[in-house]
Amino acid sequence: MKVLILEDEPLIAQGLAREVRAHFGARLAALALHDTVEQALAALRHGDYDLLLLDLHLHGADGYDLLRLAGSAAFQTIVVSAHAERSITAFDFGVLDFVAKPFSRERLHKALQRYTDRADPAAPRPASLAVKKRGGLEWIAVAEIDHVQADGHYSNIVLRSGEQCFHDLAIDKLMALLPPHFLRVHRSYIVNSLGFKRLQIGAGGKYALDTQTSTGIPVSRSSYPLLKRRLLG
Repeated sequence: MKVLILEDEPLIAQGLAREVRAHFGARLAALALHDTVEQALAALRHGDYDLLLLDLHLHGADGYDLLRLAGSAAFQTIVVSAHAERSITAFDFGVLDFVAKPFSRERLHKALQRYTDRADPAAPRPASLAVKKRGGLEWIAVAEIDHVQADGHYSNIVLRSGEQCFHDLAIDKLMALLPPHFLRVHRSYIVNSLGFKRLQIGAGGKYALDTQTSTGIPVSRSSYPLLKRRLLG
């Protein structure tokens, strides 16, 4: 496990480092601290980092610029920022979690555990989900899910059969329950990668995904590199 922290407030950076060491323990192989986008970008390009803890306002620079410049790098990102109003933008970059400052130890460890759970393929996952159907609750097999679309504070689940059902969790919370082969391809869409069929590349850098069941699922520009790697194996 290799973690990089990009934070320009020394005390906060030291606090983040302390909690990262406490959470990962002996699993932590390397921990790097940087306070500028340029330094962090160079480190990410020369090191095989697994997780980035990212501040957004860095000596006047935008932390999201690091994610734009890093492109198809394989690390996961947790944003730690006082600017909670920018959390929506995080979904465009496929960010794993957004922790608002001032953060509590419990909230930060929850975000780190979320990474741990997603990185560990052996972590327990529910085999089924309870959904609202026909005026009651029914259980659907997670393996039968084709994709999930955000519906306000809730989620609309499309099954491989084409049937649709409603879940009362928001899409980001539902994402935390699903196995790692479910990918966030857009702020409003999660797709079961086992059903991938075709990635459409349109004019103007627009992308869309076809599955065995559905066509034209929007793909954000930042998600395209990851999807391309999945499709090419």
